[in-house]
Amino acid sequence: MVGDVRKRFCSTGSHWVTGEGRKIGATRWICASCYAHRKSELRNLAKNKRLAAGGPTKR
Repeated sequence: MVGDVRKRFCSTGSHWVTGEGRKIGATRWICASCYAHRKSELRNLAKNKRLAAGGPTKR
């Protein structure tokens, strides 16, 4: 079949994707958009913790 596209389940976002995916762990896959979102959250981890605590965003 020429147009056969493999669908994978994005473990992080809990949705099905047909685009590129990254393997995280033995059986888990993450889509490109969720990976970018997750990467930006990890990069701003200290800021996100202060926002969750209700503190100031700048130090």
